[in-house]
Amino acid sequence: EKDRYEVPGVSEVRESLYRHGLAAIQCALSRGTGPHGLARMGSGDWNDGMDKVEGESVWLTWFLAAVLQDFAALCRRMDEGARADDLLRRADSLIKAAQSAWDGGWYRRAYFDDGSPLGSSSNEECRIDSISQSWSVLSGAAPDWRQRTALEALDAHLVRRDLGLVQLLTPPFDKTAHDPGYIKGYVPGVRENGGQYTHAAVWAAMAFAALGDKARAWELARMINPISHGDSRGETGIYKVEPYVVSADVYAVPPHEGRGGWSWYTGAAGWLYRLYLESLLGLRV
Repeated sequence: EKDRYEVPGVSEVRESLYRHGLAAIQCALSRGTGPHGLARMGSGDWNDGMDKVEGESVWLTWFLAAVLQDFAALCRRMDEGARADDLLRRADSLIKAAQSAWDGGWYRRAYFDDGSPLGSSSNEECRIDSISQSWSVLSGAAPDWRQRTALEALDAHLVRRDLGLVQLLTPPFDKTAHDPGYIKGYVPGVRENGGQYTHAAVWAAMAFAALGDKARAWELARMINPISHGDSRGETGIYKVEPYVVSADVYAVPPHEGRGGWSWYTGAAGWLYRLYLESLLGLRV
């Protein structure tokens, strides 16, 4: 009995990569939307540490809309025009819902199950989260003035030039009674809880590049580059991990400001590679 569960099964279903992509999209769409018309967050979207928010995700709404729009173009190439039209209708609905999550100076991150906002100026902790801002740009779905306003807010609140890092959110979770999940179990300023989560920091740089803000795109790219944390004995003493590979996170609160964590992180390295080759150098496959 024990062995039966330890041996992975192999599906007998054989499909094209295109059909596999459609199945993934249908799985996401089958979860429906919440009261605000946003994609449901479930037990974490990109940020699995927010596993108790459970309501709706503004970031996932941007991301899903972008996926639907891109895949609709592929559907047309596969002579499935009706399916393409359906995906675009769904994307439009999601984009309209995401616009309602505008907080006045940036986009909210999510809504708890009880409808309370997260990533809002009304929050004492996690008043702003970077990925709702960067993906309002990378999805191409938000109005231009809101894209620019959102990235200005990201720069003002989350770019720490004194430490050479880009925080995921601020202020970190600490005492809030509204439990977002196990992210709150991290020390404030560490990992997703208010540190630099490099994967998201790369998206921020990509967003500035997408808006044509070359100066800040390159500035953030240099910050994120691990070699920037190892160009002197003093920097190396602060960073404490290898300066030739990407770290998942960089701490942002004393007494560990500037210290790297979980190095050799391939997910962030893959996005950093795309930032340099695609967003900055302009190479396209």
